[in-house]
Amino acid sequence: MEKRLLQLVLFTVAAILLWQVWDPLWKYDLNESADADSTEKIIFEVEKGSSAKTIAKNLENVDLIESDKSFIRTVKAEELDQKLRYGKFVLTPAMTLREIITVLTTEGTGELALTIIEGETIDEIDGKLVELGLITAGKFRTCTFNCEFDYDFLGNDRSLEGFLFPDTYFIDYGTFSVESFINQMLENFDEKFSDEMKAEIEKNGRDIREVVNIASMLEKEVNTENDIAKVSGIIWKRLDNDWMLGIDATLLYIDEDGILSSEDLSKESPYNTRINTGLPPTAIGNPGLKSLMGAIYPEESEYWFYLNTSDTGEVIYAVTNEEHEGN
Repeated sequence: MEKRLLQLVLFTVAAILLWQVWDPLWKYDLNESADADSTEKIIFEVEKGSSAKTIAKNLENVDLIESDKSFIRTVKAEELDQKLRYGKFVLTPAMTLREIITVLTTEGTGELALTIIEGETIDEIDGKLVELGLITAGKFRTCTFNCEFDYDFLGNDRSLEGFLFPDTYFIDYGTFSVESFINQMLENFDEKFSDEMKAEIEKNGRDIREVVNIASMLEKEVNTENDIAKVSGIIWKRLDNDWMLGIDATLLYIDEDGILSSEDLSKESPYNTRINTGLPPTAIGNPGLKSLMGAIYPEESEYWFYLNTSDTGEVIYAVTNEEHEGN
């Protein structure tokens, strides 16, 4: 009797373990959602190279799916391992497991959260869109020059560099259009650029392209928020006194390898502010609101020179060239 009881217990335990491992009903999970009544939107990020197991565990950790095993088994059974995309996706607990798998594995479906970082250039944004499979190389860049956009702040200049506002944008793979995406970014810039900011520019006798140009330099040159307005004051003071700006970031904008040599510093180019006075032809990236505010509201000081320390990003100021060379 005891032997039979022991056998029954062992059989039951084995059956439970087998059920948990095998789970013959796992396919039924495909039509289930973690919370059918939820209206919450979650930005879910898949890092490049993530395995199905890692993605499943992360989905379960943020309560987007009930079973990581069902996710893994579906991906394996349907041979979707190589189709898992990376990036930021807008998901909700109300989506079924099947819907989530479809978004993460099928181009042309699902909403993607695309973040444009402060200071990124048109070419860098183009590269991001290519990497996500949304466009072929150069399509975004070409549209910034050839597509028509009706915004007063653009004037007659064809370059959009500096006006593509950095932010997180929600893109639908199925309906994505380069022209509408650029328009969305320009519209965002227009909304962020308040009437008070425009009035301040006019009061100081500046124009919006000058401000955007300098803001793009500040984005590259200054790492500490407290220094933005002070460095802005130095750049404006140099500009107003016909000094060369001497900003290496303007040269880096046209440099292919991102490393400046001694030859680069003397390169004949309108973007070389070491040998030319005035501003470069265009902005050198797309600045965020803090840099734009710094360019509009510069801080006056006695300083004419500044440099950044390579380790901490601290800005060191100087009044004279001798003092600057010493720094």
